[in-house]
Amino acid sequence: MLKQRLLSAFIIVVGISLLILLLNNQYLTYLVALISSISLWEFLKVRFTNAVSLLGIFLFLILMFVSFSPFFSYLFITLSVITYFLSSILILSFPLNKTFLKRSMVWSLFGFVIHLGFFASLIQIISNNDLQSTFLEIESGKFLIFYIVLIAILMDSIAFFAGKSLGKRPFITNVSPNKTLEGFMAAIIATPLLLSTISFNIFNLPFFLVLCILVIVSLYSVLGDAFASMMKRVVEVKDYSSLIPGHGGLFDRLDSHVAAFPCFVFLMNIV
Repeated sequence: MLKQRLLSAFIIVVGISLLILLLNNQYLTYLVALISSISLWEFLKVRFTNAVSLLGIFLFLILMFVSFSPFFSYLFITLSVITYFLSSILILSFPLNKTFLKRSMVWSLFGFVIHLGFFASLIQIISNNDLQSTFLEIESGKFLIFYIVLIAILMDSIAFFAGKSLGKRPFITNVSPNKTLEGFMAAIIATPLLLSTISFNIFNLPFFLVLCILVIVSLYSVLGDAFASMMKRVVEVKDYSSLIPGHGGLFDRLDSHVAAFPCFVFLMNIV
């Protein structure tokens, strides 16, 4: 099982990385649209029938097209950031709110908002020169994609290893029983410090401001993971699908990134 997980992870990382590097902006946009659609399909499919889920994807495609408008792009990103912020209350109060979360309208609204925010934020990174001008020497939005992905990867990795070696106190066990407070604290301290230290000369921003942005985005990556775990427990499934051998579905792998990308772009638009 471990060998299968490692092999699947290696293939996914290498494959997606090559596609991001080699595809031009137009085809990269298509790739982001495909990934977002598959992830939403998985999220809808664990709650609804194939027909309803397919109808949802059709509506999502229309809204993705709408998100190319600057107004709706900012709107979707902002709504996603607000949704994940409010989800912290739902996570802390789970499972008392299980009936509420299982409602069709609530489930659909969550799925659409977070995936539209994810798609819109990536499109802004790919095509928005204002965001890219935040960098001193690196102008490609592709670098920024890898950078934000690294935030979630470091948070997850540091929390895992620190939790294994130092973890004693449980942390949000109502939605994710394997997490520990020690693991979380180690990750939320080490990840922003490490990234802000190695990238201080990349951003056209003061060091302390970069550090604050990274702390907030790191927190959102944890919220993304916890939110996805909570929703799985609402419908009592282990994974959103079996698309990736040993890992579950695409949304199972993207959960923290779906939260981190809109948060990062939202903060960068503010500053």
